[in-house]
Amino acid sequence: MFEGLKKQRDRYEMSEEQFTELRHFYERLGFSDKQVKKLAANCFGADVKISKNQSYSPNWTFVRRSAPMQSGGIFRTSSSMNQFFAGSAAPMRSCMAFESAVDACMDYDEGGVFSQAAIAPSENVLQRISALEKSMSSAETRLSQEQEEHSPIDTPQCIFSANVNAASWSYLRSMIRRGRNIDRSFVRIEEIINSYPYTLALPDNGDLFSVSTEISDCPWNDDAELFFVGLKGKKSDESVRQNLAFLVDVSGSMESNWILVQMSIAAVISRLKKGDTISIISYSNETTTVAKQIDGGDVDKCVDAILSIDGIGGCTYGSDGMEKAYAYLKEYYGEDANNRVFIFTDGDFNFGLTSEGQLKDFIYEKRKTGIYLSVVGYGENNFKDNKMETLARNGNGNYNFITNPDDIFDSLWEKLVSNLVTVAKDVKISIEFNPKYVCSYRLIGYDSRGLTQKEFNDTEKAVDGIGSEHNVAALIEFKKGEAKQTYSHRYVSATVDSSDEFAFIEIHYKSPDGENLVMTKPITLGDIEKSKPLNLGAATLLAAFGLLVKDSEYKGSLTKKMLSEILKRTQGSLADGYQAVIEKYLN
Repeated sequence: MFEGLKKQRDRYEMSEEQFTELRHFYERLGFSDKQVKKLAANCFGADVKISKNQSYSPNWTFVRRSAPMQSGGIFRTSSSMNQFFAGSAAPMRSCMAFESAVDACMDYDEGGVFSQAAIAPSENVLQRISALEKSMSSAETRLSQEQEEHSPIDTPQCIFSANVNAASWSYLRSMIRRGRNIDRSFVRIEEIINSYPYTLALPDNGDLFSVSTEISDCPWNDDAELFFVGLKGKKSDESVRQNLAFLVDVSGSMESNWILVQMSIAAVISRLKKGDTISIISYSNETTTVAKQIDGGDVDKCVDAILSIDGIGGCTYGSDGMEKAYAYLKEYYGEDANNRVFIFTDGDFNFGLTSEGQLKDFIYEKRKTGIYLSVVGYGENNFKDNKMETLARNGNGNYNFITNPDDIFDSLWEKLVSNLVTVAKDVKISIEFNPKYVCSYRLIGYDSRGLTQKEFNDTEKAVDGIGSEHNVAALIEFKKGEAKQTYSHRYVSATVDSSDEFAFIEIHYKSPDGENLVMTKPITLGDIEKSKPLNLGAATLLAAFGLLVKDSEYKGSLTKKMLSEILKRTQGSLADGYQAVIEKYLN
């Protein structure tokens, strides 16, 4: 039936305005005119076309349309769709884009025009398509209990792990710009705070990072003040060779995001130099090595490698892809290099290891190889935020979420060195307040990053690291006054230090070579008085925004009106892009 039929290349369609932006994106990355033309016109085995019927897509997701066969009156289908229509719906769950299923129900005449008379989908088919659509609207995240208020006598140490991810901020920015409803479970306030480029001093005396502190009033709680702690990683040696494996999810659920994925890979490649090496591995039902050990300085060859990735569709055998990517880098491990896997995915693992717990155990073992991990997430209705965050946290990794070119520039291009080169691993922070001066405290955010004292001292406990010139910020709401014991203890009595020490910061971490190290920093009353609030304006605004968007039980008197007033009072504290997002939220 299908012999002799020729199918045109599939295509993505976008507006002329969007296609112009796409070209400008690649031009801004520094690609030549020839390279820009190739990248803009092709994506994962499909042509990118300008269409007058397409409107501007603010989240940069595009449906790949299969072109009609050059013959009329014949229904185009595939073995996967034959299974689908035959009733084998179970293997198809999340294995194809919904649009592909609808497209498969269509027929075209010789001019490529849809012929309604050619096929009338049965009620059974429509039911299957409806079920598939519902199965693909299944975003997952983890809603953690918020940090509670503590007495420094009952709970002496505020302990948490570093978090340099900015995925939650990217998600919020996209939802607000597009006027979409926000799922509060995706709001991680520390990621909103940590996305910001604070003005922090670089470390000196050979330290791997510096520690800065500031203090100010708390706008949403008249009885409290805010304590800001900022860590900044040292500037790394940028001459370090990069040995990267790009693991690309080309399953059906990623189809509408493949243009963004191609743009993301191009952004990383544009920052590489001669001597760096890249390899590309794609996965869906099975794993394919697309390109091996290409020199980062050979841009033409890198562009050809990107364009050789084919959008396959099908299920997501993510664990097999990761297994082979790690095995590949282990085989080509560079002792003189930064060895890192970049995984581009929506996290919708539906074959092999699929649960959050299985993935955590899997990636925890892989972190022992000395290979780092960067998770770059995409999607809207079906992205698995919890799984991507789990992979990054337990795999010597970081996690960014991409919805448009701005996210790519912010997260991958401008911060690439920070995300590539780790200067301190397993960074765990303890802040102990003197109960003579602080009667209670509450860490804002870090809801899933709290640690016990045992975990703090456990050198095998896996947590995030800090990259080159990375900022890590934490904001603590505290009340002044002498602490009292909230709970009685049979064998422990409270003792109050009479010194001028306000707080004591202790940080446990590892060098890139795995040496266990400790940094301590006492904060005196004199330090507090002398501190200049260089960063607190921005951190306070972002924390207030996060508390309000999350509808936190600790938001105090915060309202949109109050947030607007804080924004006016601290005019200029935020960079333009951040201020625009908050203003859009307020309106």
